[in-house]
Amino acid sequence: TARMWDIETGMEIQLFSGHIARVWSAAFSEDEKRILTSSYDGTAKIWDVSNGKTLQTFADHNVMVHGVAISPDGTRVLTGSWGITANLWDTVSGVMLQSFVGHRHWVLSVAFSPDGTRILTGSWDGTAKLWDIETGRILMTFTGHESGLYSTAFSPDGAMILTGSADGTARLWDCNTGLPIRTFSGHAGCVSAVNFSPDGSMILTGGEDTTVKLWDRETG
Repeated sequence: TARMWDIETGMEIQLFSGHIARVWSAAFSEDEKRILTSSYDGTAKIWDVSNGKTLQTFADHNVMVHGVAISPDGTRVLTGSWGITANLWDTVSGVMLQSFVGHRHWVLSVAFSPDGTRILTGSWDGTAKLWDIETGRILMTFTGHESGLYSTAFSPDGAMILTGSADGTARLWDCNTGLPIRTFSGHAGCVSAVNFSPDGSMILTGGEDTTVKLWDRETG
């Protein structure tokens, strides 16, 4: 299951029940009217926030679905799985629109750029890739981590990306050059979640060492 909670009171607001195996990740649409979940049952589901009902099921992987994202305009869904592709879907019809092929191992993390023109994938092959959403062409490959990637994120302005890896580090990269900007080291184990603050000045990481760390993006 996935559950939605009131931040102030800690009370449960809505229960999303329908997957038949572990729910791995969840994301809100920008209008906050829908949520998207991924599951080890091989599907992703989009739900109505107001009533908890399933609006669409995306089921073509036949393998565990790990990372999910909703496009900024809410019309498309992106999924990454224990296959080696990321898939793009039409939110309403559930039809697959595009498959992004190029990684050599599981695609565990996916993200849309803020303007919706590019997507970012992170893979257990140790690389992140930037893609053109319309053509499916690889625009950039980010290499340098010593182990697989668990998590990825775009900066709010779309100029940088952040990656979290099983090598215990998070790394900041330039989207235009593909070059590393900074490495954030301090977790004792996998960095399984990364994100930017809304203004892009801070970075948040979560690790399997049971800690969450807040970093200054400029100084590290």
